[in-house]
Amino acid sequence: MKAVILEEAHNHVVWEFRSGVLGLVLGLLICGAGAAMFLVMTPSPLRWPVAGILMALVIIIAILLLLMVPLAERGELERTLDGGGVSRTRKWFFFGKRLTWAAPLESLAGFRLENGVFEEVDRQTYRLARLAASLPDAGSVPLTDWFDPQFLATLGAALAKAARLTFEAE
Repeated sequence: MKAVILEEAHNHVVWEFRSGVLGLVLGLLICGAGAAMFLVMTPSPLRWPVAGILMALVIIIAILLLLMVPLAERGELERTLDGGGVSRTRKWFFFGKRLTWAAPLESLAGFRLENGVFEEVDRQTYRLARLAASLPDAGSVPLTDWFDPQFLATLGAALAKAARLTFEAE
C-alpha cells in the first residue's frame, strides 16, 4: 500500500492510500494463463478440463479480490469561511467512488493517533497506527486504516494545522 499527501495548504489537505490490487490481479491472471498454457501442452486427455477449471478458479479469485479490496482510499479536509468539512471516500473497481464518512469541522474536537502493536509468527511484533477524528462526546472515528506511524503523524499534524484543531500523538 502506498500513501501520499496530494495537497497541503493552510486550509486544505488531501491524502490518498493506494492499494496494489490491480497489479496483484494482473499477475494472478498472467500466472494462471501461463499455467493453463503449460497444462494444455501436456498429452493428457484431461488437459482441457483441468486448464478450464484452473482458469475459472483464477478468474473467480481475481473478481473476489476486486470486490473486497478498494483501489484507493482518499481523504479531504477543507476549512472554509463558513465552516468546512472532512470526508473519506473509497474507490472500487466495480462500484466507483463511494463516500465512507463525512462530517463538518464544527463537529470535531481534534485529531489523534491511535497506536497498536501487532504480532506476527514467532512472536515478532510491529507497530502500526491509525489516524482518528476525535468527537466532542469522547468518541472517535477512524480517518485512515492501520499504517506507518511516522507518515500518519505527519498527516495528523497537517490536518490539525489546516483545521485549526488539536492533534494528539499518543
